[in-house]
Amino acid sequence: MKYSFIGDSHLGHIIPVWKTRAASGDITETGIHTERTYGTESLKLLLDGKAVAGFDDIKCAFASEVEISKYDIFVVFGMHYSFTALAKTYAQYRTSRDVAKNGVYVLSDNAYAAMVDDLFELSKAKRVIDGLRQHTDKPIFYAQQPMPLEWVGTRPESSLKFFRELIGSKDLDRLHAIYEGKLQDLEREGVGVLRQPRQTISSNGLTRSEFGHFKLESIDPNDSKPKLDFVHMNSSYGELVAEDILNVNKANEEI
Repeated sequence: MKYSFIGDSHLGHIIPVWKTRAASGDITETGIHTERTYGTESLKLLLDGKAVAGFDDIKCAFASEVEISKYDIFVVFGMHYSFTALAKTYAQYRTSRDVAKNGVYVLSDNAYAAMVDDLFELSKAKRVIDGLRQHTDKPIFYAQQPMPLEWVGTRPESSLKFFRELIGSKDLDRLHAIYEGKLQDLEREGVGVLRQPRQTISSNGLTRSEFGHFKLESIDPNDSKPKLDFVHMNSSYGELVAEDILNVNKANEEI
């Protein structure tokens, strides 16, 4: 079984785990196509050597070409089809039903729904998935971009003010429901969704701190503007995602 992994920096939690398993013989060939900020080559989908889709805004440092005929299963990771992307809109745009509405634009229900639809439909992940669906009937999965780490709402930084307002309010439940609806939209289109492993999720629906790549205790107390990473996960998280991918493959083989 040959896998194609397409994603951004959220591939970071699984690549080391996957390579270790591949070295032990558990996994066959895998193509890893990663968008990087320093990438120079646009991602392209090829079918029998012919380019059928290109993404000029997705730049890879290497392995920028995905030959569709070469792989059996495609897994798209991260790429902004995420709760974090939705939560960031909360800093500026809310609806009349939201609890906190001071200092933001309050949109009508229709305008808000249109904004959310565009946010997800135009995400890099969705455009890659659509490109694959147009040219293959092989299994395509979306590995959910992890929820933000649970400590994000406890930080004093002004850039995270909207998270402090969101977490602990009823608005958080509304955004969770919207995001779940978007994952279900993928499933209705025939895309398999690998949801975040349940054991990594905290009581408020965010990611438990121990699965984060970044540790709060590593912050220099003298640093007034620490670079906080609340979106990337560690290899313990990657182990669980790798297991889910392999379990899905086993289920497909049994059908």
